[in-house]
Amino acid sequence: MMITLRNLEKSFKEVEIYKEVDYSFKENKLTCFLGPSGSGKTTLLNLIAGFDTDYKGDIISFGIDLKSLSKDELCDYRFNKIGFVFQNYNLLNGYTVLENVLMGINLNNNIKEREKIRRALDLLSSLKITDKKDQKVETLSGGQKQRVAIARALINKPDIILADEPTGALDEETSLEIMKILKEISKEKTVIVITHDENVSKFADEIIELENKNLVIKKLAKDDLIENKSEKNKSNWIKSKLNNKIENKISFKNFKIHFVKFVLVGIIIALGSASFVSALSLKDINKKAIKEFKEKNFYYNLCQIPIDEGTKKSPEDIINILKAKEGIKNIYYQYDLQNITLENNDKSYTIDYKTPTAIPKESLVYGTMPKEKEKEIAIAMNLTKRLVDNPKDILGKEINIKYKDKMGKTKEIKLKVSGLTNSKYQDFILSSDIEKEVYENYVKDGDKVKAIYFEISDFSKIPEIHKELKDSGLDVLTKSEDVKSFQNSFVRLIKLFTSIAYIILILGVSISSIMLYKISVERYSEVGILGAIGYSKRNISRIMFKESLYFSLISTVISFGLIFIISIIYKSQFGYGLELGMTSFIILILVNVSLTLGLTNLISFKLIKTETVKALRS
Repeated sequence: MMITLRNLEKSFKEVEIYKEVDYSFKENKLTCFLGPSGSGKTTLLNLIAGFDTDYKGDIISFGIDLKSLSKDELCDYRFNKIGFVFQNYNLLNGYTVLENVLMGINLNNNIKEREKIRRALDLLSSLKITDKKDQKVETLSGGQKQRVAIARALINKPDIILADEPTGALDEETSLEIMKILKEISKEKTVIVITHDENVSKFADEIIELENKNLVIKKLAKDDLIENKSEKNKSNWIKSKLNNKIENKISFKNFKIHFVKFVLVGIIIALGSASFVSALSLKDINKKAIKEFKEKNFYYNLCQIPIDEGTKKSPEDIINILKAKEGIKNIYYQYDLQNITLENNDKSYTIDYKTPTAIPKESLVYGTMPKEKEKEIAIAMNLTKRLVDNPKDILGKEINIKYKDKMGKTKEIKLKVSGLTNSKYQDFILSSDIEKEVYENYVKDGDKVKAIYFEISDFSKIPEIHKELKDSGLDVLTKSEDVKSFQNSFVRLIKLFTSIAYIILILGVSISSIMLYKISVERYSEVGILGAIGYSKRNISRIMFKESLYFSLISTVISFGLIFIISIIYKSQFGYGLELGMTSFIILILVNVSLTLGLTNLISFKLIKTETVKALRS
């Protein structure tokens, strides 16, 4: 006999279902296990199929004790020997009729693809459903779905057909058609049908029922003395393994079926990863912004120490302190100047007395401060009114500065007006190189030092050096407060955007996890179906892993698009985009791949590990 039960006992917790059952199913007969719902019929089917191995006694199938088989060997056993027909059909939605039937033979690598398709079409023809081969199964009627399920069960030519309430969801006429098909199949194969419908049992060669925890024969099959074809050696079983081509085909098909959901989840993960990488790039933006600000406002680095009667240290001591301080350069004395004349075309104005300008206290109204080696000058707004009618007209124009040197000779310098200041005095500012040139020509021995000029090399170190000089007892003038305010504003901005980015990332991961979990819940029956027709956990795992790779790829592509959009938004709002170098894109890829593969594999792990019976019930 193909399947024999020996002293079988099965319990669920404290409830005993079977006790000391001995029974052998007849070959090439239709055996009907009749009984009401909850009477243990499906339990027996699960035991015969190798879904449930928690029992006492022996189940001998094809001469092999099922308990001796590993989980992978049980998959091989189902693939080689068992065909399933379920009450609710258990077809794969999104797949066509032909694709569903081929799922029953995909694991057989000894048959070429063309032969598999021919075999499937022959079965569909014999079941009178060939015209539906390219139709999605969810669009079929109940009877058509059951015919597809029967074709899938037969395609790998198993020896046993297990039918679990095969007519339970069908009307009377369709039920009759399905049972006629199963009856015809039983001429060449062993068919075991579990049902509560006595009309179905009329097709049975043998009827069994459960009484007092044992199987009782209600109708005995006629002994036709058919030769026992049971195979006692499993070495000739075909190994249930997917080749790469079919594996790729199934995984891509599954991805297409769930494409919209995957894209939605991919967008959420991509938004989170792009925001995260954008936050990291903000540090580079901060450096760039400071660099640009420094280039535009280089005069923030220009500092001064006034020398007056209250100054406790001598100019020489101050110079020594400054020279000893790292990060300070271009140190020189500043002096008062007299009778400096500015000429613009036919207009001129003479400044009787000019003290060194306290640049850190000045601010620009228009233009820029004069730069070294550019021969530039910045003029106070109230002084330009002496030279032009409209102050802005003088910007970019050349003017002459005249003064008498220490020998009494008139010196003249031609300078371009680079900016206008808001000084309340009739004053002007020269770049340090021009100012030193004037002092060199003008200052005589014994002239009193009025201030000491110096520059701080590193813009970001201005507050720090200012404090150190103050602590040294020097009354130093710098733009320290402005620099601190500028830096603090950027730090706060970075913290704000970083916090938002992390929140988006966390929300993205949370929402994505929920959505991926919902997708996986919908796929429990899919995993159960594959397990029932012989797909091992490894087969299913490899399919889902490749789906994860497609998902990861599409999420990464979306994240690239999003980060460029974010960069454009930054540029429109702040004047500069994200610093997107190779490192940024590598991080973006790693974050996307880690999140997508991590989440999908974590969720899929539980899905794949679910027992076939539980998955089918889900």
